[in-house]
Amino acid sequence: MKKSKLLALIPLLLVTVFLTACGKSSSQSGKTYNVAVSTASKPLSYQEGGKLKGYEVDVIRAVDKKVPDANFKLTAVSQTAELLGLDSKKYDFAANGFYSNPERQKKYLITKENDGLSLVKVYYNKNKVKKTISNLDDLSGLSVAPVNPNGGMYNLLTTWNKTNKDKKVKVLTSDQFPLQQLLKDVNTGKYDALIDPSNLGEDQIISGLKLKNIGVSEPVRAFPTYFLYTKDNKALAKKVDKALKELKSDGTLAKLSKKYFGENVFQYKVKEN
Repeated sequence: MKKSKLLALIPLLLVTVFLTACGKSSSQSGKTYNVAVSTASKPLSYQEGGKLKGYEVDVIRAVDKKVPDANFKLTAVSQTAELLGLDSKKYDFAANGFYSNPERQKKYLITKENDGLSLVKVYYNKNKVKKTISNLDDLSGLSVAPVNPNGGMYNLLTTWNKTNKDKKVKVLTSDQFPLQQLLKDVNTGKYDALIDPSNLGEDQIISGLKLKNIGVSEPVRAFPTYFLYTKDNKALAKKVDKALKELKSDGTLAKLSKKYFGENVFQYKVKEN
């Protein structure tokens, strides 16, 4: 090779070395991990205009930038498909505002760092409920909208009833009614109140449908939410935990929380009982 051609190649070689040393380049380096997110859990994760958006989507993308030897491929599916995919190892980890519980701890890897905080609030009819609602005992005697029999709110209320027999909450169950309909029913007075995690888009529904009779309590519970990993992804989970901790410290998660939930959920203390 002529000396002039060799000299011309040197800048290109230097660029290649630089991009490799800096971690992810435009061609993406490192191992690819399959990540499942919800297809319709606005504002956590949802599709709009053919694009995947949402709080947890942006959190995962921010984590991806801090883990240079890994690339995250996001797939939007139902929650049932997420968990089945984890069981079959189709996905390496999943996000859907998941709570930690003993059953999930047995099946999946749940690490120390939470990716968010699920604020459980009560949405009540202001014309029928005159008292301040600050805890679950304030729901005693009220007509509470149905909760999903397989969901976290059912577990929360039934656990409460077991240890607070003098302040029991009447628990109705159904998985047939969308959140929009339940809020409409509270607004009309069919039900006195609805208890639900506030990160499911309730404020947008109330505002969009102009449900003027609905009041909103302060959080009665604050549950940390976690990514669920397959048991063999301990090394990855450790790296993600480190990234989440950094994103909390530098204010990134607080900024994303304000963008999608209208407030910084991390200002609240964990309150599970």
